[in-house]
Amino acid sequence: MRTDLLLRAAVPTTAALALLLSACGPDQSGADASAAGPSATTSAGDPIGTTAPAVTSSASAPAQVGSSSSPSSGSTAGSRFPGALAVGAKAQGTYPDNEKGDISLSIAPTGVVKGDIGDLAKFLKPEDMAGKTPYYVNVTYTHTGGNGIFEPYFNRQLRAMVSDTAQARKVDLLSSFPKCESDVPQGGKDFVKGQSEHECAIYLAPADKPLTYVLWIDKDGKPLAWKAS
Repeated sequence: MRTDLLLRAAVPTTAALALLLSACGPDQSGADASAAGPSATTSAGDPIGTTAPAVTSSASAPAQVGSSSSPSSGSTAGSRFPGALAVGAKAQGTYPDNEKGDISLSIAPTGVVKGDIGDLAKFLKPEDMAGKTPYYVNVTYTHTGGNGIFEPYFNRQLRAMVSDTAQARKVDLLSSFPKCESDVPQGGKDFVKGQSEHECAIYLAPADKPLTYVLWIDKDGKPLAWKAS
């Protein structure tokens, strides 16, 4: 089992048990982003990914989302993600792999669970926890085409939004954390067509701003979107 926790935009972790704090786009919670403990560093992060349209301006045109046989109902008029799917619905995405070629995936967030900030007390400083609520986002990935990939980390493309334009901050720590564990191929074997795996990601949102959307940035830079609730 693998647990990935790190406040970051979407870059790989550094050393095991090292906590990094980085803003995934504009953090509108009012927290001081420069606060970091002895084992933490703070840096500005990519707002939504290097190839994705930035979500820092409400004036931007609505992003297109992936299709699914189970679209969510009651989409909010004027939302930047008007075709957002319901949690549990599947969408097809492409994960870029520069070494072996692109991988086709069926992607389905299976749950967005509101946690207790006290769950992370052993990892975060009090000032980093103040006014925050953690959310545990579970996603199932099924390999549907392309070459195999060793130790996949498809959550690299995952984002969580607290509004149409503001992201929650991601937490990543290579340590056991039962409330949000990932189940990925082990034993040096590639993840290949037909296999499925589960990854869990932790996000910190302002206590008064629950998650609104879960996004997965496709190869073309367009986010696949799901309603968080």
